[in-house]
Amino acid sequence: MNCSFCGKEIEPGTGSMFVTRKGKMFYFCASKCKKNLLKLKRKPRTIRWTNEYMKEKEIRIKAMSREKKKVKKRIEKKSKTKVSKKKGGAKELKKTKGKRLEKLGGKTLKKEKTKTKKKKTG
Repeated sequence: MNCSFCGKEIEPGTGSMFVTRKGKMFYFCASKCKKNLLKLKRKPRTIRWTNEYMKEKEIRIKAMSREKKKVKKRIEKKSKTKVSKKKGGAKELKKTKGKRLEKLGGKTLKKEKTKTKKKKTG
């Protein structure tokens, strides 16, 4: 039999049983578990020494490690020699450069360039 609060196995001849008015039975390994559940009305998931908390923590740690392992997509860098040999190679280089700048926040750079051009002409 396991404790209703912490989830630890109760040895025979130890622990206590509590029955509610509705007939639901709770088994406790120690008075500490009984007080936490009945008097203080705490949830086992919020208390560090319970099995439920430990299981939930393992799940959180695994999820965090999965997020770290995800590889970010990168835009392919094309070498100038390969692209320039093709027809319209210069346009292609500009497109890839533009994509890289956008990824790095190059949108602001483009705006600044247009502002400087307007100042020079005006």
